[in-house]
Parts: sequence; structure tokens; C-alpha cells
Amino acid sequence: MAKARPYHHSLNVGVVDKTALARVDLERMRLAAEEQTNLLGTTVGGAFLRPGLEYLSTTFNSQPGRIRAFIRGADSAALLEFYDGLLCVKVDDQYVARSAVSSVITNGDFSDASGWTLVADDGATEIISGGILGLIATGKGSTAIAKQQVATASAGQRHALRIVVARGPVVFRCGSTDGGDEYITETELAEGTHSLAFTPSGSYWVQFQTNRDRYSVVDSINVESAGVMVLPTPWFDQAALRFAQSIDVMFVASDTQQMRIERRSDDSWSVVKYLADDGPFTVSRTAPVRLKPNVTHGNGTLTADKPFFRPEHVGALFRLFHEGQAVFQALSGGGQFTDPIEVTGVNATGYNDREFSYTATGTYTGTLKIFRSFDGADFGYKEFKTYSADDKATDDDDNAVVYYRFGFAEGDYTNGTAFVGLTYAGGGGYGICRVIGYDSPTQVQIEVLRPFKNIIFTEDWREGEWSNWRGWPSAVAMTEGRLWWGGSDKFWGSVSDAYNSFDEDYEGDAGPILKSIAVDGVNSVKSLLPLQRLVALTDGSEATARSSSFDEPLTPSNTTVKTISTYGSAPVDSVKIDARGLFVGKDRASLYEIVFSVEAGDFQTTELSKLTQSLFRAGVKEAAVQRKPDTRIWVVMDDGSLVCIVYEPQQEVVAFIPFETEGRFESVAVLPADAQDRVYFIVNRPLNGTDVRYIEKMAKDEDATPGMLALIMDCFKTGTQTASTTITGATHLIGRDVKVWADGKPVTEQVTIDGRTYTKPRLFRVNASGQITGLPFAVENYVYGLPYQARYKSARLAYGASGGTALMQKQIVNDFGVILANYVRSGVMYGRDFDHLYPLPKRRDGLVAADVNDGVIVDEGMHPFDGSYSTDSRICMTFDWPATVLGLVFTVDTSG
Repeated sequence: MAKARPYHHSLNVGVVDKTALARVDLERMRLAAEEQTNLLGTTVGGAFLRPGLEYLSTTFNSQPGRIRAFIRGADSAALLEFYDGLLCVKVDDQYVARSAVSSVITNGDFSDASGWTLVADDGATEIISGGILGLIATGKGSTAIAKQQVATASAGQRHALRIVVARGPVVFRCGSTDGGDEYITETELAEGTHSLAFTPSGSYWVQFQTNRDRYSVVDSINVESAGVMVLPTPWFDQAALRFAQSIDVMFVASDTQQMRIERRSDDSWSVVKYLADDGPFTVSRTAPVRLKPNVTHGNGTLTADKPFFRPEHVGALFRLFHEGQAVFQALSGGGQFTDPIEVTGVNATGYNDREFSYTATGTYTGTLKIFRSFDGADFGYKEFKTYSADDKATDDDDNAVVYYRFGFAEGDYTNGTAFVGLTYAGGGGYGICRVIGYDSPTQVQIEVLRPFKNIIFTEDWREGEWSNWRGWPSAVAMTEGRLWWGGSDKFWGSVSDAYNSFDEDYEGDAGPILKSIAVDGVNSVKSLLPLQRLVALTDGSEATARSSSFDEPLTPSNTTVKTISTYGSAPVDSVKIDARGLFVGKDRASLYEIVFSVEAGDFQTTELSKLTQSLFRAGVKEAAVQRKPDTRIWVVMDDGSLVCIVYEPQQEVVAFIPFETEGRFESVAVLPADAQDRVYFIVNRPLNGTDVRYIEKMAKDEDATPGMLALIMDCFKTGTQTASTTITGATHLIGRDVKVWADGKPVTEQVTIDGRTYTKPRLFRVNASGQITGLPFAVENYVYGLPYQARYKSARLAYGASGGTALMQKQIVNDFGVILANYVRSGVMYGRDFDHLYPLPKRRDGLVAADVNDGVIVDEGMHPFDGSYSTDSRICMTFDWPATVLGLVFTVDTSG
């Protein structure tokens, strides 16, 4: 008979599948566990009863949803809560909410114009009609303004304005004086909903304005009523959401148009459309039709010579190229000029390449002049000719490139609006418009984003890549100073440091990057990973966007796409951990790790969950990463189970640890903090026959130890009261059994099982009034919540064989020792299986041992172990109260 006394020094290997337990030849498998539930391993090797979950609030109307961190900085973050069609925000664990104030904006719904002052410059228009405010500055140099002074009887209190912009952008300001902006600094409001908070000292002014030559439309502005701030969103499939953030703006991709979540302060938020005004575009026209705009600037129509347009084209971009140059603009101020035309060629007998026409109409007072520049389109202009009547002009500067513009010099304008035009047969160029309304298959309403060069039919046009007709990107990421969108077999990188621009005429390495993945068939992008290289995770393969050298940035001319693996990705957001990435396989039941390989010169993909497939069989729903105190990956499954992966590959630690609670986990998010990152969950809990959903926050590791309060229960609340045997305020747990820790010790009871007496947590039923009654002593400082237990079952104890492997030989564990720290002695049980568990002895070294051991490390010594001969000997332990296990020692006899 062989005897062994091994030291089980590490509990940070986690669980493995039962089918892998026979690999006792591997050190990792020897230290692994068949079960390790709610026992959280650490990088340094120990394990402890996991921290509890603190109740914060119900979800919005107890709806299912998804939570996500909005991280502005290391010490500034918010929790975003996404529900069907709406968004709520928590800051410092409290909802952003509005107070009741006495202040009303007159006709904030724009049902009529009373209460509003409309400032109409020459060339500008303000309209309040049909429940909207419309602003347009048709004449260059003009400004359209609508403003109102608002009284308040709640001076010094926090107010909030709910502003809905139907078509933007529009400039908004709020101040104590007419035109002032000390309350809300002048800001552009994009199309969407804005909730902007401020504190007035008295009456205040609100003002909308624009100097753009296309309509801005405001749907409403109102003082928000009391309650939680709720912003409408277009999202009803929260699992499809993908996120990328740049300081105060979060970009969101989904199955709908891209959106932006904007933060102006902790209590001022907006949800608006993401709009790129200059691309990306298809490589050629998408139908054999010709298109014609009826304006070069502002708002107008786009006509097709055959049926082409669909209602789904609303929101789409179109880029049209025209031969020649035609500029038609309205001018309403001094120092205002048309866009320039570029004149080239020669003036020769029989033909004249340099002739152009000019016209002017309208009611105005002032002197119009034509100016020209030999230096460039934007500078160097000198007076060329004074306008007196429509005419043609030419010059004798053969083969020179000359720019001409038409307008009022400073001091030459008095009032009115001049509608002027320049027309030249030479040259050409393109303009861009966005469709804002559908009229028929041959006509749509447009706003011009980049002026057209003519108003005639052209067959040289291209359609925007994104629309309700062509689809929207499904993934987003930020890396190398660019915003990247991924869609069906494509990805698009913005102009460097210009996240809303995809201008393909932007020259140089900073220009946009537009690439097809085009590997192994069509690949629908499920997620983008911004590692040292951009990784596109598709349903068929994993591909990297790479330059010719690893250290070189991606540029329009130096970007290729290479496949690194063909596992395929599920429609689940990937996660990044420094230079590594994790994604969910297309079967939704496997996790893959992407790591750069120096030998291969590219990233390589390996299955991380190979030995723990049973944990993910239900299907992965989402994941989030915690970095402090250890790196932990929190993985939520479709069935509501939760797995924590302690992930420190540099320390060779990858431990899979299941967590259980009374209910189902539905979402997870992590917010940064100085000492320990904050982990949040949406948890679906049964309550009196009804499912309720709570937002709960995991306690810190240090708080899951004995002390005045030990935060080792779920859905917990803490409190302080005058000494009493009753605790109130537990209305969120009515009808549930809870355990209590009060005034530095657990509340327990004695139970007798099979003639043995045990100390167990005493459970209390929360009554219909939300009270916990019948405490055995009057308590002052307390924490209560739903009970949970940590369970540990070792791998096979294949030790001590004299003739080879100990597998298939009978073994017995004779005695057992454990090194513990920060523990409650009565909460620790051990035995050969979970049906034969015994407490630690109450006496140690001949003395009655302390039950609560806070801040100490205790070598418990060797205790008798009720083992039996078996070919599958195990050690099992449970923990009901705080405990940290630093190591196990046991004696194993193996029968030869």
C-alpha cells in the first residue's frame, strides 16, 4: 500500500468537464476541480466565497434589457440601460432623474407661434406651422433665429429641457439674457432626442438658430417633468448592439441606422442619428437610370428618368457628377460670395474655352461684383468686374487656371437677398445630397450637402452604401485614429481623426479606407476587434486588416485583408483584453482566443473553452471584462447561468468558475474604479410567482470578508438602525428567505442531522410589509440578502501508486488539512462527497476556537477525514459564510 500527502496549492485552475478528469498526468488537471461554484479563484492561487450582489433598483418597468458601460475616464463612468425602444442612465448607481420644477415653455410643441420671437434676417426664414419649428438661412450671411424668455418659480433648482430635433443640425443656447449661453453653452443638436440639464438663477432664454442654407426642423422643446430620464431609441434587439466610444460620444451599430449616444455632463444626454455627409458610396451606379437635381444648394428634389426610388431610400446619400460648372446661390450680407468656378483653356478665334456667364435676380440694395484669383479657390481674390446686368465674361489669360466668384464685398451690401449665378461650360465636379422624403418612384426630396455643379440629368452617379434599402453596418470599432464600421462582407474606416467623414477625395494616408473582406464567400460581420490589427469576425471566418509591416498604420493604399482562421463567429459582441481578443464561435457554445503570434507574423485563433464545453452548452449571450483586482471575464448564458473566467495568461491562469444565484443572469457590464472595477448585472428573480428584474452590483472582494458587515449574499441591502430585532425596508424581497449578518457576526442556528449538531445560517422569511422579524438579538448594523453557497469538488485524487498510475486503484483519504484566511469556522464543511460533510472541529490546540476569524491566516492542521476506499476518491467542501482557501493538504492511501 502506497501513501501520499500532496499539497493542493492552487484553486485558480477552475472546473473542467467530467470527460477530461482522467488526464491526471497534466499538472493543470491535477489541480482542477469537477465543481467549483461561487468559489472565486485568484491569480495568486487562493479562492474565496464570491462577493454578494447589492440591490440597486428594478429595471425599467421590470423589462428585460441590456446594460453597458459608458467610460469617459478612469474616474468617470455611467451605466447605460437599454430596453425596447428606450435608454436609461445611472451615474454613481443612481438614475439620472429630473426634479419637479415650476417652469413651462410656451408652445413648446410649436402648435402656434405665440410666445416665440422670430428674428428674420434678410435671406432667412423661420416658420412655426404644423407642430414644428423650421429654420433656414437661404442667403449666405443670414441667420434664422427663434427664441423665448421662460419664467421659472424654481430658481436654483436643477431643470432639464427635452428637445426633439427632426432634422438637424440646429444650434441651441440657453442663458439668463437674450442670446446668452452661460446655462447651456452654444452647441449643435443633431437629429434625435436631447435631455439637457441646467440650473437657472431666475428666468432664462432658450434660442435656436442656423446659418445653413438647408432646413433645420425642431419638433419640440419642453421642460422635463419629474422622474427618471428616459430617452427613446430605435433598438428592439439589444443583443445586436455593438459599441465604440470616443470620450463623450458612443457610436452604436445594430440592425438599424447607426446612432450616437452623447454626453454633455453627468445629467445631460442625447440619442441622435450618426450621419456621414460624404460617403461611403458604391463603386458605380446601382440602376440604369439618369438623375437630376433641381437645385445646386439648399433643399430641393432629385428626379429619375425612370422608376427607381423607394421609400427605403429616405436617409440615403447620392453623389452626382456633372460636366461644366453652374453655381446658383442666395447672398444676404457683406463679404458673402458664391462658391467659385474654375476657368481653364484658351481664348482663340472661333471658340473660347474661357467664357462664362453671370446672372443676378432678387430684391436687394448693394453692389455685386465678380472677383478672381490666380492663387487658389479659397484665397487671393481681386476685383474683376462690377455687375450691372446679366452677361458673359471672358479673359485673355490663356492656359491659366483662374477662379471666379460673385458677390458682395465688405461695405457693398445694404439689405435684401440677391439670387446670383455663375455658369461655365468647362470643368465639372460632383455634388452630394441626402434623401429626406419620398414622393414617387421617380422623385424624392433632398437636402444638398455638397453643392452640385449643375441641375441637368446625369448618368454618372453613385448611391450611398448605407440606407434602409441597402442595409446598415452591423459592427463598429475605433482604432488607429479612425472609426470603423463593418457590414455584409465589408468594412469602412473613416478619414483619420474625422469620425463622420468618408470623403474618398481626401488625399494622402489619412484618407478613408473602404475594403471588401472577400474571403471564402460572403462574410457577414458580427463584430470588430481593435487589436494591433483590426480583426473582422464574420459568420464564416476571422480576418485581419493588415499593412505591409506590422508596425505601419493602415492607409488607403496599404491595407490588405487576410484570413487567420475559419471558425466563424456568433452574433455576440467580442471582448478585448489588451492585445488579446475573445469571441464566441458560431455554435454559440465555444469561446475562442485571438493572440498575435510572432512566429506566424499574424494573429492565431485557439479554442479557449476546449476543456469546459459543458459550461457553455446553453449558448453564450454576452460577456464583459473586469481588470482589477484580477482580470475576470464575465460570461452570461442564454439560460441565465454565469461563468467567471479568471484570465491572466502571463501567469498561466485561465480558470472557469460557475456562479449561481436564486434567479437568472441576463446581462453584465463593468465600470472602472480605482481599487476594484464595479461589476453590474441584470438578474431575473422569481418573487411571489412573478419574475422581477433587478440591477445589482457585485461587492468588492475586500467586503466579502468577516467584519462589521460581510457582503456575501445576493440582492442585499445594508443599513444602520437603533438596536432592534426587526429590520425594515426589504420590500424587494417580500416572501423570500434571507440570511443576515449583523454587528460583526453571522446570524445562525443549531440544527441536528443524523444525530450530529451543526451550525447553519438562519433563514428569515421577509413578510408582506418588507420586514425581517424575530432576530435572536437586537441589531444595529446589518446586511441581509438571498443566501448562496460555495461548493468545491476536487478532480480525481490519483496519488501514491507504487507501480504506475493510481487510476483504477482503490484509494482512501485518511486525514485532511486546510489553510484558511478571513473565515467563519462554522461555515466551512468538508467530506468525501456532498452527502457526507462535516464541520471543522470547534476546538483547536485544546481550546475553543474562534468562530469568526477576520484578518488572520490559520493553518487548521490535519483533521480526521471520513473517507472510504474508492477508485474515485474526492475531497468536497462547502462554504456558507466568508472564507478564503489558501491551500489543502490530505493523506491518500492507495491499495496496490
